[in-house]
Amino acid sequence: MTLLSIVLALILERLLSHLQHWREHALFARHVRWAHARFGRSRLWNSSWIVVPLLLPTLLVVGGVQYLLADAVYGLLGFVFSLLLLLLCLGPRDLGEQVHTLIRARKSGDVETQDAICDDLRCTPARAVGVAEPDESRSLLGAIFVQAHERMFAILLWFFVLGPLGAVAYRMAAALPRVLAETNSGERAVEIAARIHGILAWAPARITGVLYALAGSTDDAFIGRRAAKAHTEDHWVVRTWRQLAAMGLGALNVEEGDSGPIVNATLDGALEASMAVRFRALMLWLAVLALPTIGGWLA
Repeated sequence: MTLLSIVLALILERLLSHLQHWREHALFARHVRWAHARFGRSRLWNSSWIVVPLLLPTLLVVGGVQYLLADAVYGLLGFVFSLLLLLLCLGPRDLGEQVHTLIRARKSGDVETQDAICDDLRCTPARAVGVAEPDESRSLLGAIFVQAHERMFAILLWFFVLGPLGAVAYRMAAALPRVLAETNSGERAVEIAARIHGILAWAPARITGVLYALAGSTDDAFIGRRAAKAHTEDHWVVRTWRQLAAMGLGALNVEEGDSGPIVNATLDGALEASMAVRFRALMLWLAVLALPTIGGWLA
């Protein structure tokens, strides 16, 4: 059922990618802003403990409903509940649509659209990933690989481990640091929220990096990872995003036959190649998930 939920959610996400309104889900962000407007002056809000009342109630509700519906109507209600929540957690914007819109805007000279999309793509959990790259094109490409993890791979990995509870937990944890920063919450609260996000992202980001490596130039991806690890002065959370971006960039040097590495001479070509690496990485992940199912059938 887990594999079927993932496949159906990915198909539905793609089919509904043109409906921007439902994809711009920001219920959690609105909830945090509502709470800040009423309790923002309290000592609790500016302490590290604020993450507990902001995260725990929703997670308890989702976990409770997941448990109650697990076997309801032969598991059908639990399956529908899981599918809907996974679909809502993916995104919020379709990365492929954004990248292809960016390519079209570059070709037509639409500078305003280019700037808007690039700003959104570079809004990664650690902007230092982009700032560290002196080449603006490389910073954009690195941010795309981080965004692919945040919008899809990490959600799918946590859904595989904990079901809808895992997907919702990661989506909320990923959004909380940014929303707290936007509401001018205390530095301690923002730092704790970023640490929680970093803890939940630590393993998925490394798995996603390996998927990028297998989907592209494996040697170059791991060379990039070693170079990123050399930045020992980085905070451990920042290192996660730096290594993920470096592995994605390394994977872009895809080898084909005896012709050697293919290096995209243009940014548009590199953008297309990054989407190809993301797609191949997704296919690899789905193939890994399918192995236990196929094994069960054969047994």
